[in-house]
Amino acid sequence: MKFSDSFSLRIILILILSFTQTIKSQDDVDNEIQPGKAEIILLARADKDSVVLRWAPSTPGGWVIANKIGYSIERAKINTENPDEGVQFVKLNTEPLKPLSLEQWKSMASRDNIFSAIAAQAIYGKLFIPKALDENNLNALKNAADELMNRYSFALFAADNDAVTAEAMGLRWIDRNVKEGESYVYRIYVAQTTDDYSFDTAYTFVDIKAADKIPAPVDLKFESGDGSIILKWKENPVIKFSGYYIYRSENGRDYKKLNEMPLIIATPKESSEDAQPSFIDTMTVNYKNYSYRILGITPFAELSEAAEITAYSKDLTAPFPPVLEKPKQFTADEVSLSWKLEDETEDLKGFVIARSNNPLYNFELLTQTPLPKNVFAYTDKISQQEEVYYSVGAVDTAGNIAFSLPQMVILIDTMPPSIPKGLTGMIDTNGVVTLKWNLGPEWNLLGYRVLRANDPTHEFQQLTGEVFPDTVFVDSIGINTLTRNVYYRIAAVNTRYQHSELSPILTLKRPDKIPPAESVFKNVFVTDTSVVLEWIPSTSEDVAYQKLFKRRQGENNWKFVDSLPAFKDSFTDYDVEKTITYEYTIISVDSSGLQSPSAFPVIGRPYDTGRRASVSKFIAKYDDKTSSVVLNWDYINPPKENYWFVIYRSTNNNELLELKSVDSTNRTYSDKEILKNRKYFYAISVMTTMGGVSEKIVTEVSVPEK
Repeated sequence: MKFSDSFSLRIILILILSFTQTIKSQDDVDNEIQPGKAEIILLARADKDSVVLRWAPSTPGGWVIANKIGYSIERAKINTENPDEGVQFVKLNTEPLKPLSLEQWKSMASRDNIFSAIAAQAIYGKLFIPKALDENNLNALKNAADELMNRYSFALFAADNDAVTAEAMGLRWIDRNVKEGESYVYRIYVAQTTDDYSFDTAYTFVDIKAADKIPAPVDLKFESGDGSIILKWKENPVIKFSGYYIYRSENGRDYKKLNEMPLIIATPKESSEDAQPSFIDTMTVNYKNYSYRILGITPFAELSEAAEITAYSKDLTAPFPPVLEKPKQFTADEVSLSWKLEDETEDLKGFVIARSNNPLYNFELLTQTPLPKNVFAYTDKISQQEEVYYSVGAVDTAGNIAFSLPQMVILIDTMPPSIPKGLTGMIDTNGVVTLKWNLGPEWNLLGYRVLRANDPTHEFQQLTGEVFPDTVFVDSIGINTLTRNVYYRIAAVNTRYQHSELSPILTLKRPDKIPPAESVFKNVFVTDTSVVLEWIPSTSEDVAYQKLFKRRQGENNWKFVDSLPAFKDSFTDYDVEKTITYEYTIISVDSSGLQSPSAFPVIGRPYDTGRRASVSKFIAKYDDKTSSVVLNWDYINPPKENYWFVIYRSTNNNELLELKSVDSTNRTYSDKEILKNRKYFYAISVMTTMGGVSEKIVTEVSVPEK
């Protein structure tokens, strides 16, 4: 039994069957016309002097049988002052309501009424192959695969859009014997029972009062195309329309209908959201204003109020791009550009110049106002650039831009860096030398080379194989030597590998030896699970062993790590955590127990590769009881940080798309949004709050047709 108290409801099942893009198999149709059950969906629209009833059975098979039997309509008046008073139903039709005979139909229907023609063909035609009415609007109807569904769908579509046709089909009734202010209950049922089908009885309740105007579609907007206008709107929340008519005016007064058949908005069955109503007008002149009206059609074949908007299309076609010739450099900071235009459009406005340090992105406009269209040269003044790229764009009057291919300029540079200044240094008791100097002023400075000698008259030897990028350098020298001084010089290097003159010589005095010389770290390597230390052990001859210490950066106290042989020059620390910065130092101990100063601390920070352990035993099974795919998995090695699972899905080897995020406590998920007779691929990945992600584990499952 169905109740409905609002005319704003659609004949829901009619539209599902008619306008979704799901094609049913012949077996499904055969099932529908077998003995079964059908519901009658009933709508009512009341006015102060009448009530219009519209109904339809919920299945094609039920529609065929009900057409042969007919419908009975009964009405009961409700005593609103005494609701407990019983109601007495009175039959309103003396004979069952059926579709008119073919001869009656011919005499009743106008030859120009295409909806009546559709309905008559659907009911009485020997072969029902509907003619295409509108290629854009009736794709769902044209694609309907079986004849019975076509007959049913087209017939009810015609009834929705024409009151005369609905009455001729026996699916509409007007009760004019009502009084304003009274309330009634109507019920409709198939006139007699049948062994082929069981039908329920449909009820609806109405108050007799003046009918409200049918509200217009809402939120009408437009998008400007090139020679076209796209209209978009939303379904009115008060009423869902069966279709829409679109009207256009070029002067704001005289409107012309653009679609002879109603525009039907079809939402595919597998879609999670309703399709947004839209219409494309491809016959427009750019920048000319057009007035539009959108009217909705109710299942009672009534038109709504009009939603109105003024819209225009615009030029979106860019002009032909210029051809930029090879730039030329005449001075140290000026680049000359020239270009040509092989094809010129009538609406060309001029040219803009763009520059970047990358050929693919980050281009900056140098000309905020376009250059005149008869100008084909430009000079750019630049500084502190080594490699730049230029592109020239043609601009039309509508603001569309077409850029040329970029051209690279490598600037001429013959100036070496200046001599480094401020070189200072110190040697501790272990022979570790720390050098410092001032950073050079050059914009293209790459770094420095450090040189050392034991005699200022000897040739200085380079200590840095690569260009050293910092202004603090640590060196290690021997203490057990008769040479009391050591000498240093540095040279600056720019990005062109041009070297400055050497700095003045820095003289440093070696200290006397008391405790053992300290070790010097030379390399620190990090992985995601360890810190690898390499150092130069103490040069003192009587070192017995070394003590390695570490601490977290920011802590005050050192933690003893290990005691190492005197010759040991490397150590791998696995007792570390990712992304934590550790400081390390070494103390050398000689045979007398004297300790060297702590080695100059170095830092190591194990990095996070972002890789996390994947799930195991990822299995997908189809559960026919719940019509869903059930996923199960294990996760043996969870990370320490917070994590969750991300599930992906695809069909028939299509791209995997994210389906659902699942909490870390879950080890199962049920996917109910599936279709029959499909092969699904599922994947699962672990993600963490620290940006970690595991490899996707993929499984597949086939969903049977039944």
